Amino acid sequence: MATSQLNEEQLKDALCEVRKAHRLVYEYQRRMQDLSWFIRNKLGFNEYKGFKKFSAPLSSRNTISVDNWSWDWIYSYVYEYYMGEQSEKDYCWKVSIFQVSDTGFYKNRGNGARQTKINTFADVKESDSKVIFYLSAATKSAKEYDWDTDNIIKEYAIQDGFFKIENTPKHIQIVYSVPLSKFVSEEAIMLILRDFVEYCNKNAGVNLKIQE
Repeated sequence: MATSQLNEEQLKDALCEVRKAHRLVYEYQRRMQDLSWFIRNKLGFNEYKGFKKFSAPLSSRNTISVDNWSWDWIYSYVYEYYMGEQSEKDYCWKVSIFQVSDTGFYKNRGNGARQTKINTFADVKESDSKVIFYLSAATKSAKEYDWDTDNIIKEYAIQDGFFKIENTPKHIQIVYSVPLSKFVSEEAIMLILRDFVEYCNKNAGVNLKIQE
């Protein structure tokens, strides 16, 4: 919002839209919290941690800088919900889901998009909102048990479907990228979860279970 180009009445109208936007984001984020909590419980995990993505989180000491990106204040833009770890014998796996509210930057990343220049993002109508499931499975002794979530988001935000990344026989990663619009009801969510569980169990050798 370029305030230098607005008169007072125009600025009042623009700020009304800002208020509407914040209230809409509140409702959206409440829905995302409920969705991620539902998924966590249905998959039987016992952790629920969050990590801000796309830009830096604000300091826990409330120290800010004029050089902070505006994105640093917008936690819901791209966010990771970490569900925890499960294991069976010497094999273990952990799961996160990523909330990608806008794929516009990722879609234009190869065409010079910059995170602080939203006019370089793909148009909102050509972009999407995504939920990305990420499972990483490995033997407990495997040194390759990495957790590179930033690159997972960059690589798969603009793709749909299942992807298997087999680094070694001891370390397999599964990515399931789904448009957020597909999570329209509890029945639809359960179908997505069952597909995820079935694919992971078959392709990563894990033992995910839906909690009924």
